[in-house]
Amino acid sequence: MGPLFSKKWFYRLASVLILGGFAMLCQPFTHRLFVIGFPVLLAGVVLFMILDHVPDGRPETEEEDRG
Repeated sequence: MGPLFSKKWFYRLASVLILGGFAMLCQPFTHRLFVIGFPVLLAGVVLFMILDHVPDGRPETEEEDRG
């Protein structure tokens, strides 16, 4: 089992925020959900972009050509 705060869980959180924000923007029931839909969507997109720019944490192994 991997660490509790691994990148895959943050990717899932970002995806849930994006989908939830989009659903809040598209629902016709309450204006309050519509108003908070954009900040939720924006938080998910920003989290997703940050995760794409942060390295994995695993050291990359570069094989040297000794020919």
